[in-house]
Amino acid sequence: MDNDFNRIFLENKQITNKSALHWMEIMACTVGLIWILGLLHIISSTTWIFYYLTPIAILILLLPALINKILKWFDSVNIDQIRLLTIIILGCSITSVFLLSVALSHYIAVAWLFPLLIASLYYSPKITNYTFFLGLIGMICSHFCALFVGAWDYNMMGSPVLQVIRNISLPIAGYSIFYMLPKLALYCAAYPLFLTITKNTCLLLKKQKLALMAYHAKQTFDEMQKFPDTFITDCKIKMHYLAKNGVDVDTALANMNGNIDKYNDFMLTFVGESHRKVDELFSLLQPDSLLQYGAKVHALRVKANALGLRNLTDTAFFHEMEAYAGKLDIVRANWEKLSFEWDEACDIFTDYIQSLGLKNHASDSNGNQITFQKWGEQLQEAFQALEAYDATKARNILNELLQYQIDADIMKNLRTIVSNIDEILKAIE
Repeated sequence: MDNDFNRIFLENKQITNKSALHWMEIMACTVGLIWILGLLHIISSTTWIFYYLTPIAILILLLPALINKILKWFDSVNIDQIRLLTIIILGCSITSVFLLSVALSHYIAVAWLFPLLIASLYYSPKITNYTFFLGLIGMICSHFCALFVGAWDYNMMGSPVLQVIRNISLPIAGYSIFYMLPKLALYCAAYPLFLTITKNTCLLLKKQKLALMAYHAKQTFDEMQKFPDTFITDCKIKMHYLAKNGVDVDTALANMNGNIDKYNDFMLTFVGESHRKVDELFSLLQPDSLLQYGAKVHALRVKANALGLRNLTDTAFFHEMEAYAGKLDIVRANWEKLSFEWDEACDIFTDYIQSLGLKNHASDSNGNQITFQKWGEQLQEAFQALEAYDATKARNILNELLQYQIDADIMKNLRTIVSNIDEILKAIE
């Protein structure tokens, strides 16, 4: 699924270009028919420029199709070629309508919606906005060009408002703009409709793409659930090392339904948090916190028992009872024994972990660490952000996760997700 998302979107734009070329060909045929009817004097043509500008407009309408046929841009899906063809199509459509407006004046006013209609096919608000403003400028400029070199609307001279303005001796080019206002107003009124269609479709496409990204992210998250399987080998054989060093492996595994992976996960967590827990427990060796000490050492006893650490379990139980009895002196006197057995257990587990190549954390280039559990939680958060169509948040989280060295396949998947999000958002701007 590396580039499937982007390819689908590019292919959609390519299909849009094909449709636009087809529409321009139809437009060219329609204009050609009008030109022929003008040559036959079946329709009135007021100036000679009609006979010269109309064929040029037809050629410009057909130019994108000719360029594509020569360069064969539709033979492959290339983003640069697709974007260039899009620019050529919109540029030619605006230019041809401009020439037709000069040659045919008000007869062709509705044709200014043609470039805007083509632009809306691309589902890009940016393209629609650019096309609208260029069309607006083109409409105004074509009006003044028609006054001096083209076919201007003689109905304009009959306008009562213009008759009044003429009486104050303003140039015709100045007051004629008032005659254009209804056309400009209708053109501007159509713009929000095209823009709304474009934005709604763009939003729909964005949600569809991000939904696909969320699905892809969920697959990666599911892969994450296999940890630490990715890092565990021949555990059953090497667990004899634990048994030889006084760990009651059989009882511990029985309590975990024989699940070695679960045992290893629990062990990794135990070792990872031991240093912090030791300091925390020692700080509670005070008269006013002795009950808290008893609660903490109780938790230690439960974990040690689950891992098969018989000596540490017995010692922790002794500390627990003496703490609840309020015998601070006895607890302090036996602290060294508890600390030693705790360190000894961690050393045994560390050797076992190293022999298997187990790890419970990932590191970035600066040496910062993150546990697999935390890493997975953040990945889940990114997945939820994608489901909520918050691409920016998802991308930021994923970029942060990519700083840590995890399984190569998973990292590849994450890079693909980020890349696809960037490309999709860029494509639908």
